[in-house]
Amino acid sequence: MKSKLLVLGGSGFIGSHVAQRGINKGYETYVICRKLPSQKEIIKGVKYIQLDISNKNDLKIISKISFNYIVNLSGNIDHSSFFKAGKDLINLHFYSLVNFISTIRKDNLIRFVQIGSSDEYGDNIAPQHESQIEKPFTPYSFAKTASTNFIKYLFKTENFPGTILRLFIIYGPGQKKDRLIPYVISKSLKNEIFEVSSGKQIRDFLHIDDAVDAIFLSLKEDAVNGKIINLGSGHPRSVKSVIQFIVQEIGFGSPLYGDLKIRKGENLELYPNLELAKKILNWESKITFELGLKNLINHYQNNLK
Repeated sequence: MKSKLLVLGGSGFIGSHVAQRGINKGYETYVICRKLPSQKEIIKGVKYIQLDISNKNDLKIISKISFNYIVNLSGNIDHSSFFKAGKDLINLHFYSLVNFISTIRKDNLIRFVQIGSSDEYGDNIAPQHESQIEKPFTPYSFAKTASTNFIKYLFKTENFPGTILRLFIIYGPGQKKDRLIPYVISKSLKNEIFEVSSGKQIRDFLHIDDAVDAIFLSLKEDAVNGKIINLGSGHPRSVKSVIQFIVQEIGFGSPLYGDLKIRKGENLELYPNLELAKKILNWESKITFELGLKNLINHYQNNLK
């Protein structure tokens, strides 16, 4: 009998890659999404369930299915202030998680992987490590931090088999074009003038395939339970150098540095200590940034033809 894998937010960028890998590895793979993907985006073999996990009535649909592995990639990245959209963001990320875990069957659950965010570290000094106290500075990072502490609490008090994989910047095929790398590639391929920040921020960029490798390793490793584990490439670089690399590789595009303001409270140096990932998961990134970006640029160029 196949193990049952459930991916929350499985129609999104990272989620769709996790779902595809689940099929490739022979899992009986389910995806929960608020909006079903287009026919072109549907992954063969995946069982899609359209529902809103913040709605307890919707959750009755899945309360009868016993999953072995669950990866939570639900929600969306939004850095709005509290009085603009903060309450909705906290509901979407935190209270929906509480609803979901309260409803699901746990009799055969081997691992629950909560996907966290590097934004939880706030202005902590780099390289950020898992023992640092979180300093959320937006409703999004607050909700992610609350979710992290909820999973840790459940492990400590209920022996709930949950872990938190704290992702730094992930890039790769299928990402929305409003994110940094696809934005710069799209604008450069069109030979446009485009606005960017000063680019002085130092960040860690991890290829989607490497991130998915780590997620699947965590499903099989009991030592991850109750722990936060950073995921990154281990090779921090400035945002400006990333933009320059893309523009030079494509040969077109004119970035206007400094036209976009850096977010208030944003940490200028955000990159991870990866000792735990190496120790517990025996994992480290394999795809170099240069190779990953060149392949991604080729992907975009081929899709323009």
